Amino acid sequence: MAVAQISSLDSFRSERRLATLLRGHDELGAAVQTARAALRRTGQPDHLPAWDEAVHHLFEANLGQAVLLGFLRLSEQWPARRPADDLIAIGRAAGGIGRSAGSRVAHALLAEMSKVLPRLADAGDLAAVLAALGELAEAGPESVGLAIGRLEQLLAHAGAADFAAWVSAGLRASGGRASRRRGYFALDDPLSVRLFAVGRTSDDFARLEKRLAATMLALWKRKPRFRKLAIAPTPVPRRTSLAAGFIGLPETFPGFAGEGADAIYLAAVAHAGAHLAHSTVRFPVGRLKALQIALVSLIEDARVETLALGDMPGLRRLWLPFHNVVPSGQATAAGLMMRLARALIDPGYQDSDAWVTKGRQLFAAAADRWTDPAISREIGGLLGNDIGQMRLQFNARSYVVEPAYRDDNLALWDFGDQPDSPTETIELAVDSVRIERRDDADGRSTDDNARPDETLRAKPSAVTLLDGFPVATYPEWDYAARAERADWTTILETDAVASAKSFDPPTDAETVCWITRLTRDASIGRRIRHKGQRDGEALDIDAAIALTIERRAGSISEPRVYQRDAPGPRDLAILLLLDLSQSTADRDRRGRSVLDVERKAAAIMAAAVDAANDAIAVHGFSSDGRERVGYLRIKGFDEPMDAIIRSRLASLGSSHSTRLGAALRHAGGYLAGRRAFRKVLLVLTDGEPSDVDVPDPQYLVEDARRAAQQLRRRGTDLFAFGIGEGRFAQLDRIFGARHALRVPRIDVLPQRVMQLYAELKK
Repeated sequence: MAVAQISSLDSFRSERRLATLLRGHDELGAAVQTARAALRRTGQPDHLPAWDEAVHHLFEANLGQAVLLGFLRLSEQWPARRPADDLIAIGRAAGGIGRSAGSRVAHALLAEMSKVLPRLADAGDLAAVLAALGELAEAGPESVGLAIGRLEQLLAHAGAADFAAWVSAGLRASGGRASRRRGYFALDDPLSVRLFAVGRTSDDFARLEKRLAATMLALWKRKPRFRKLAIAPTPVPRRTSLAAGFIGLPETFPGFAGEGADAIYLAAVAHAGAHLAHSTVRFPVGRLKALQIALVSLIEDARVETLALGDMPGLRRLWLPFHNVVPSGQATAAGLMMRLARALIDPGYQDSDAWVTKGRQLFAAAADRWTDPAISREIGGLLGNDIGQMRLQFNARSYVVEPAYRDDNLALWDFGDQPDSPTETIELAVDSVRIERRDDADGRSTDDNARPDETLRAKPSAVTLLDGFPVATYPEWDYAARAERADWTTILETDAVASAKSFDPPTDAETVCWITRLTRDASIGRRIRHKGQRDGEALDIDAAIALTIERRAGSISEPRVYQRDAPGPRDLAILLLLDLSQSTADRDRRGRSVLDVERKAAAIMAAAVDAANDAIAVHGFSSDGRERVGYLRIKGFDEPMDAIIRSRLASLGSSHSTRLGAALRHAGGYLAGRRAFRKVLLVLTDGEPSDVDVPDPQYLVEDARRAAQQLRRRGTDLFAFGIGEGRFAQLDRIFGARHALRVPRIDVLPQRVMQLYAELKK
């Protein structure tokens, strides 16, 4: 009883304070009373004092009457089954977002909340969305309105946690640039669309599974075994997969919703059934290249669909709407393949391209052999040779089977001793084939007489979820074409995990002590000019003129006419970038790997710089093609160098390749966001840039050199420590001879640190 009386008294007092505040605002006062009465009817009177505070907060935010009335209308319509705490959280969030982004954005948030509340049934979901919008309003006030305007559309296809992750990724990917933020949150940026598709949690497959099973049984008299394929953060969309006796279907098809989603699932199941009925043999991969595999698969798709249409002509109504490509004057390998796919199923489609016409004629000429899968291999091989002679670029990494209802075609191929992969691990047919140079035991090409690209053969590789989340794309410099390829590389970023394996602090006491002393004594910061001194290195012109005037006027004062520069407070930020490519696993004559030396050097440097109260971060990188440049955050600028960081260093491993240019650009973005007088990017590497999709050894060297030049123009100092006993000829080309230093052993590190600070003091 006493508690109820206290609560009632608090409510009365808060109501009186609010009434006093709104005196003279009759419309607002009446709306407050109406909303209060509505909240009382929900049976949650204990929350009225907190609600009054939220109204008070909005009023004092000076966001205008429309915002306050919007919150009061939302309060008046608040559902009785929903906690009033959620309403109060919305009011406080609107005030905070309004202060950062303006009253129009705050009003839009309140209007949008009434639409999306049913999708945010859990208080935690609502809190996650509001927190993400608050973060966006603070970091990008010009963009938060764009996200709010699309909130209903976004939450229709993604959960609250996915939305929050999408917002966070957008802020990191934009690199502090408002124009990139606007493009991202307006969904105009392809990276934004791709990241949002990654985070979608709507499950069309679960909704349609029973209907799809009935469709398969009716069409093909087969009882299907379905598996749901989760959407993975791959550079290309998921497709249906047939493997191990299962039909794997994505949980959603990005870009298809409602009736469109129903249609594409039905088309996909019908196509999968056609393969099960008519694709009776598997093609050996042999020495086929990726382009030939894709073309043979395309012809096989057309063959089984043609046979299915012979028995069930109505299937054309399922498949044809997805063949919507039109002839284009710009010929690309992927574009021509889409046009050929339509030409083989749509009799009314007209295309004047000679290659498309030839494909159509070859397929029609083999009509009496459509039941023989061998024609797919024959026709696909011929068409692949023609595209090779046309010198059209084909990127196996980014190629995706089109139209979207068709499967990835993995089940069509025999990779020799590779067992059937579980459905959950299957990606795209061509994406699951890695293109690499195959060498014999002596390191020579298996076909020394072949042209360079003919030694690139299709080889199956294990397909797993990518390590890291795609956060940014960067251009890459093509030195041969003298042009930048926009958005050519993708950064997949993640945090290093702590290892249970201990990483003891370096035991080289003399080395540690020497570097710590060097770092402490080499104070790098903005110098302060002291004027009007009795002595100094230079004359203070203003003071000299003032003294001359005084003396002519007959006044005598102390002659303080010199100026002296003195060191100011330390103001240095260093980012150590570790090369984590597979070559760092190589060991020297003493049995130590390059990665071990990198670990020890990073630990010594980080501890010394941290002890000197300068800011230091430690990151790492490796790459597996341009779409998979892995970037690992090991230590942040504001994290102390403690046992946790050392355990992260212990967890580092060597893998993949060294696409240095993309890593430099991304690391430069971290330094750009750090306020410091001097910013230093120090790369610890054992070799030269290389990657699996770049046969020209000079290509990535020139790209890294251009990235280094661009960072220097923006005020970042770049250095490289070549770890190990290699010659590192290309490091001089990339960083410059004075900035590329050799560290063959850990005991040489102090001399190199001394050289680094000497260059910084110049």
